[in-house]
Amino acid sequence: MKKSIIVMTAALAAACSEAPKTEVVIGTYGEHLYTYTFNHQTLEFTETAKAKAWNASYALAEGGCIFAVSEVGSESGAYSFVHQKDQGIELTAEHRQTGADPCFVMIYEDPDTGKYMMTADYSGGSVSVFPIENGRIGKRVEQICFEGSGPVSARQEASHIHQLKEVPRAQGYILASDLGADVIRLLKAGKCEGTAANPGALKLEHIKDIPCPAGSGPRHMEFSADGERLYVIAELSGEVLVYGAGSDGEPSFSLVQRIQADEVNAGGSADIHIHPSGKWIYTSHRLDNDGISIFKINEDGTLEKCGYARTGRHPRNFMITPDGDLLLVACRDDRLIQVFTIEKDGTLTLTPSKLVFESDMPSSITAVL
Repeated sequence: MKKSIIVMTAALAAACSEAPKTEVVIGTYGEHLYTYTFNHQTLEFTETAKAKAWNASYALAEGGCIFAVSEVGSESGAYSFVHQKDQGIELTAEHRQTGADPCFVMIYEDPDTGKYMMTADYSGGSVSVFPIENGRIGKRVEQICFEGSGPVSARQEASHIHQLKEVPRAQGYILASDLGADVIRLLKAGKCEGTAANPGALKLEHIKDIPCPAGSGPRHMEFSADGERLYVIAELSGEVLVYGAGSDGEPSFSLVQRIQADEVNAGGSADIHIHPSGKWIYTSHRLDNDGISIFKINEDGTLEKCGYARTGRHPRNFMITPDGDLLLVACRDDRLIQVFTIEKDGTLTLTPSKLVFESDMPSSITAVL
């Protein structure tokens, strides 16, 4: 009997070692950011590294480097780290030059001027740009600021830039969602004459605004795989806004559907992601009846709501594993990551697996690229 137990344990160990794994980076409100290995079979998280970081509320990792914001009001900034397996996380640069309260990071590569880290600065109503060289961010070389307001006076007293997204099939065009002004800013990254302040020679130009319904508060965005649909989660109205996307030189967008996602009008909708299959869209909702809304994507790109799954408190950000089997949610106020199985019909089933933090409050979870 003992031998068979040992054999079974060895077999199980071998199976677990061969199980799919996803490396993730977790940003927090607190004093650290973390990297973990997540095992798809055992649903266990194994910490691989952590680093001191002040309110690194959004972080991403690629090419052995981690880039993160530091969301602390007027003292906000940006970080870069080197991350090597089994060697921890080492800070390579820190610059307190973003607008106030950056909440999102995007890496942009310009064919003429190089690679950059861009931040969406919520309270500052701005986009800040830092050059990247050998994985290290340099001093800010560009910042574009916006002005605007909306009808929800408590939340839309000024421009609030929340996310950045490159436009597919339109080189150099970038979207910046402005929750405060009920618009999505269309920007063009171009080349300018190099200066001492901007040796990278990259500039951002505000081309035009894509209007959103009054009081909606556009927050996060996703493009369909073919680039023909833009899906926007509106934080304040709790809707998903579906736009047809076209390009005849300059990108164009037209609103084709508004569909309610937040079931109780809590005004705290947060994140949006498309399933790798292209069949479903998921959105997160906070402040009341916290959870994830599930939508079926119709053949014409419009949406049909097909489910809702309750989560822990304040599901600010979530990710879908690359194989499309699991959904991981960062529940900020419960200080935990929850794991859901994605069923064949797109619905979600909560698993017993969870990753709990003592004091740091997880606010973003993204796969290491």
